[in-house]
Amino acid sequence: MGKLLRIGLCLTLAVCSILCSCALDEKKTVDMSRTVISIGEEKASLAVFKALFDKYLPYMQTGGQDPLNDKSSLESFQDWILDSISMDMVIRHQAKLAGFKLNDEQEKELSDQTQEEIDELYDRLMEYAEKSFAEDQSVTVETYFDGLVNSEAEYCTGIAMSWDDYKEYYRAKARDSYIVRKYKEAVCAEFEPTDDDVMKWYQSAHESDKDKYKEFPEKYKADEELYEQSFGRDDNAYPITYVPAGYARIMHIVINPNGELPSEYHTNKERMNELKAEFNELAFEDAVNSTHTHSERITEIIAEYNRLKDSTDNEFGKYVEDARNKAYMAFGELEHGKVFSDVMLKYTEDERVIGSGTAEGCKSFQTRGELISLEYKSLNDWSEGVKNEFKKLSVGEYSKVFFDNGAYHIIYYAADEASGDVPVDKLYDDIKIVCSKGVQDKQWEALVDEWKNDPELTVDYDSIRSVGIEDLKKHTGE
Repeated sequence: MGKLLRIGLCLTLAVCSILCSCALDEKKTVDMSRTVISIGEEKASLAVFKALFDKYLPYMQTGGQDPLNDKSSLESFQDWILDSISMDMVIRHQAKLAGFKLNDEQEKELSDQTQEEIDELYDRLMEYAEKSFAEDQSVTVETYFDGLVNSEAEYCTGIAMSWDDYKEYYRAKARDSYIVRKYKEAVCAEFEPTDDDVMKWYQSAHESDKDKYKEFPEKYKADEELYEQSFGRDDNAYPITYVPAGYARIMHIVINPNGELPSEYHTNKERMNELKAEFNELAFEDAVNSTHTHSERITEIIAEYNRLKDSTDNEFGKYVEDARNKAYMAFGELEHGKVFSDVMLKYTEDERVIGSGTAEGCKSFQTRGELISLEYKSLNDWSEGVKNEFKKLSVGEYSKVFFDNGAYHIIYYAADEASGDVPVDKLYDDIKIVCSKGVQDKQWEALVDEWKNDPELTVDYDSIRSVGIEDLKKHTGE
């Protein structure tokens, strides 16, 4: 939660930081503690407004949009701050009116996330305090820590606080922010895309997909498999509405050897490569010169090479024995009429199909197979060994057991991928999910705008418009 919550809280903390604690400038007669924005039990003082004004003014000026250029710019900036403050206020007000409450699971999530963030902050500040103490022991670690807490609190809230007060304050504001987020989720769950929304998305995507895959058909495999594997978890995964010709589906059994080859195996392989190089050099020299000068050494090389080859073959045979036996057991079940997909799920170690400890397997790969093409070289493509075996098959046939890239494989030619337009009905549910966020954001914004028109929301515009006016006069020389 740490980073996400802190980002979400940044504005809220600043907004609420001065509600009860801003010091008054004795030289001014303005009552900074008076309420300038209110709705229901939600209130914000002039001090809150002024604090945000002072906080964000330098950022605006650095960004080339100086609110002090003229009165119109100043009022736009004031209105932006007003909107920033009032938006969460009206949302929390509506949540209270609706009787919205966090459930037990949400309460636990909020508590755990906030505590994690507080613990991270404590560790960071204490680390800095200990480093400072190591450099200068004139004060205690605790004193350094208290000073860092004060600085952190002042940066986030505008006032210095003790560690206990800051934790309490942070938890309260974290709760406010969390309620706004969860109430939005609850309300937006009721907003659904219409058939027109779905069709508009489909038509736009289809035009784009058709152009893309006609020009770059090799990109279809990666895009479609990302959709099938990660839709709903990856924002880049979306339904594909057009399929280029030249693709098929294969099911895949792969079995990897267990363990590792002994170091002696690798040492012997290196020596064999050295012997090959020496043999080639000596044999070439004798052939060019039509001599047998190196015949004795060549004989020794061949004998040593064969001894090492016997040893490495034996070690490799032991290494792959279990995997090979398992592959032929799977092949035997296929020969006895078992359905390939059932045998695959029983034996394969392809994590794209069955998943791993951190990810689920792909249902589409389990039932339809994975994409392959002999016409295109795609991202994350199959090896030439697999493609060569695929060439030998017709739809409905499976390969012999073959060894490729350090593992045993069996593949099954499941089907040709139907090319052309993918009907909208086939993708309707997933397109609706894609459309949901845009529809929900749009309807939520409209709803919040409506809430901000609530007559119970009161704003003291005279006080708000006074903020920054003296700075404007100085800046413009009026």
